[in-house]
Order: sequence, then structure tokens, then C-alpha cells
Amino acid sequence: MYYENMFMELYEAALKTAKLLASIKPGEKVLVLSDTAIDRKMLEYVTAAAHAVGGEAALMIYKTQKEVDMEPPAHVAAAMRESDVIISFPLMYILHTKAYIEALEAGARILELTGMDPEMMIRLIGKVDYEAMCELGNKLRDLTAKAREVRVETAKGTNLVFENDPKRPVYHNDGIVKEEGIYKPLGGQISWAPIEETINGVMIVDGFIWPPDELGVLKEEVKLVIKNGRIVEVSGGKEASIFKKWLESFNDEKMYYVAHASWGFHPNARLRGIPLEDERVYGGIEFGFGSQSPKFKGKVGSAKAHTDVSILNPTVYFDGEVVVKNGRFVHPELVELDRKLKG
Repeated sequence: MYYENMFMELYEAALKTAKLLASIKPGEKVLVLSDTAIDRKMLEYVTAAAHAVGGEAALMIYKTQKEVDMEPPAHVAAAMRESDVIISFPLMYILHTKAYIEALEAGARILELTGMDPEMMIRLIGKVDYEAMCELGNKLRDLTAKAREVRVETAKGTNLVFENDPKRPVYHNDGIVKEEGIYKPLGGQISWAPIEETINGVMIVDGFIWPPDELGVLKEEVKLVIKNGRIVEVSGGKEASIFKKWLESFNDEKMYYVAHASWGFHPNARLRGIPLEDERVYGGIEFGFGSQSPKFKGKVGSAKAHTDVSILNPTVYFDGEVVVKNGRFVHPELVELDRKLKG
């Protein structure tokens, strides 16, 4: 396996995860949390790194769930509530569960690394220029927060428009957790909730859809028609039919509503069927449907599940000004950082 030949690089990346991203301080109670879908050796490296920087480190692994956002076992939830820092790896993420929310309310800070594998840890944490990536992220967050009308277009037919609410937060998920009661995923992403009833148009989804498990990186495009923030039509081929049936299976109207929009800008991210990485593909834009985290201050709230879809190489306009074009950030405030990160 990859880490067996690059064990030094993997431990270096694990140490960077513990020290920089999780910001572990001596004496803190650290829980490395996973399901059985994740590489155990990598988990052991991260646990050892958490110990090396002074944390009281423990590793807890439970059986992989059938769907995302299913509650973890009760004793796992209890351990989460008692932890100062949680480094969360489960492939079937638990981001919108009661256990996750209660852990945050109890003061835990959570580094969300759902689905990560050793190769990803080396490439996306160990070998990235985090300082430059975070600088681009900060500037992109500020531009997004100032924008009122957003238009997303692609050569394949995406034509979507929506408005942002200046009172709703825009989160730069830089992957560095320092404050109590917060969670952040891996760096290279910005997320926010547009005003639901203003979201209208067509999404031609050509990157990934996940869940359901039968999908992932798409072999064919899926067309979603959005009216007032809600999916009103799903069309395409076999994969579109799978997605449509999966949405219908919940018998939950909220599964059709846009929960958030997200930018991807990780310079080393690749589209490869792992959501944590797929969502960060450079210059892409992603939308979530279903359960909405309370932090977004939106109107959707809880649903029975959550799914994400991505659009590759879009052209995105903020109030008529081009921000990204064909997968590269071209806005005057971003173009130099774009060149530094991508050449």
C-alpha cells in the first residue's frame, strides 16, 4: 500500500494534521474517530501524532453505517461529548447527527476528514502550500460575502442564478480548528447558504453525486432543474434515475432543497470518488441538498439525509464580474494567488 513505501511522509502529514490543523495543546483530550472503512495504519499514525504533541489521545473505530448522518453508537457519542478535540474520519460522515451537534455544544472542536486515505493525507495535507491556499480562501470568502447576485454557467448548459443574504455567514473551511464548539473540514473549501427562494435555473452536474453509494464520480451528466431553491426535475440517463429514486426513497420534501453552495480551491485535489477531495477540486462549485447545518442560518433545517453534487469548470459571476473561468480564478484579487498555486 502507498503508506508502506512512504511511511515518513505519512507520519509527517499526520503530525501536521495534529499540530497545525487540529491545533492540539498539551493535556487536551483527543479522540481520533473512524468507521471501519478507513485505513487503520493511517489512524494509528494520527493517534500517535496527537500523543506526540502532548494530547491525551484515544482511537475509536465503529462499524461503517449504511448511510451518512446515521447516529453513531451511544458510547461513541458519549466519548465525543467528553473530548476537547475530535479528528473525525468516518466515510459515512455524521456531520448532521445529534451526537455531532452535542459534542460541539459541549465545547469540542472537530477536524472533519471524512473518507481520507493515506495517499490523500500526504498529498492534500503534507504537500500543500497551506499558507497560500488559505490566503486565496480568505480573499474568496470576502468576495463571496460581498456578492449579492451570483450566476453560474458552464459550456454544458448550467445556468443558475441566486442571491446571497449579507446577514448569513460565509465560511472559509481552512481546516484549522482552534476555537471551542466549531468544526471544519479539510482546507480548500468555502461554504454558505444562498437565499433559498432565489435559487433558480439549471444545474448540469458533471463531477460527482454522493450519496447514494451507487454513484460517486459520474460517467454521464445529470440535469437538475431548480425552482425557488428546490429540485423540480431530475433527468439524464441511468445515473440520473438512480439519484431520482434515492431522493424519492426518503419521502422527505426537504431532501430536494439546496442546503448550501461551496467553492473548491485545493490545488492538489483530484476527482476520484472521495467526497472530502472531490468537493475541493480547484475552481469547481458544489451544492448540498437535504440536511442543513444550523451554522448556515438558512431555512432548510434537518432532513433525513444529505447529498452533494458538483459542477466542474464553471464560469461564475459576482454581480456581473467574472470570478472564476474554466477552472481558474481570474478575479483581479485572486489571479496572482491562482498562478502561485497552479502555475
